[in-house]
Amino acid sequence: MTDLARTRESERLQLLGMPFDRVTVADVVDRMEGFIRDPRPRRIACVNVALYVWARSSSTLWDFYLASDLLVADGMGIYYASRLLGDPTPGITNAVFIMYDLLARAEQRGYRVYFLGTTDPILERAIRRFQELHPRLHVVGRRNGFFTVSDEADLVREIRATKPDILLIGISSLRKEEFLGRNLECLGVPVCFGVGGAFDVAAGAHRFAPQWVRIIGLEWVYRLAQEPSRLWKRYLTTNAIFGWLLLAEMVRRLVRSIGGTSS
Repeated sequence: MTDLARTRESERLQLLGMPFDRVTVADVVDRMEGFIRDPRPRRIACVNVALYVWARSSSTLWDFYLASDLLVADGMGIYYASRLLGDPTPGITNAVFIMYDLLARAEQRGYRVYFLGTTDPILERAIRRFQELHPRLHVVGRRNGFFTVSDEADLVREIRATKPDILLIGISSLRKEEFLGRNLECLGVPVCFGVGGAFDVAAGAHRFAPQWVRIIGLEWVYRLAQEPSRLWKRYLTTNAIFGWLLLAEMVRRLVRSIGGTSS
């Protein structure tokens, strides 16, 4: 293990077997800028409760996250779980927060940005919003998220030709991870960042939960109210599984602690 790898490992927190980087939103953006200064392809992943649960039953997802150059705990569920297990994340992180701060930094530094994902109308509205906030933002390309594996070679050539510093990917998991797994090196982009539904939020297609809702950990309820037919099964199953895994780990630690005390 290299000194850099040892340093990173010591900075990580282990949450139910997944090694998250111990970072704030500002830390993530700073590290991304470091990646741009050392331009080789890197992937940044944000993992929330649902993605964590899916990854436990998908070796493709799990391996992708473990191999990511930066693995960020996303959302209040992971945040509160880390606190309950005694190794808290240093702050609340979220792909949407990170994206907005990253675009502000991109405008300041003149970084080139490519947007990939969602539908054309939503993507156009999102980019207009970003450019209203950051008039000097250098957008070098855009493409909707509806493509097949057979389209990927042309898409990768198109993205690579624009020479972006940052590729923001707003397509769904597992598609996003499979796409990057197949094409990361060929893309040649220093920062490949999966932002989930952030484009839809920016475009106003979905509303972002108010801060008080996020703080009490009910952002998922707010999202569910907006898309009940699509999300009810996901949240019902993944939240229940995550809660059970968290409870089992807390009980395991309690039993181990009692056993250690009695001996």
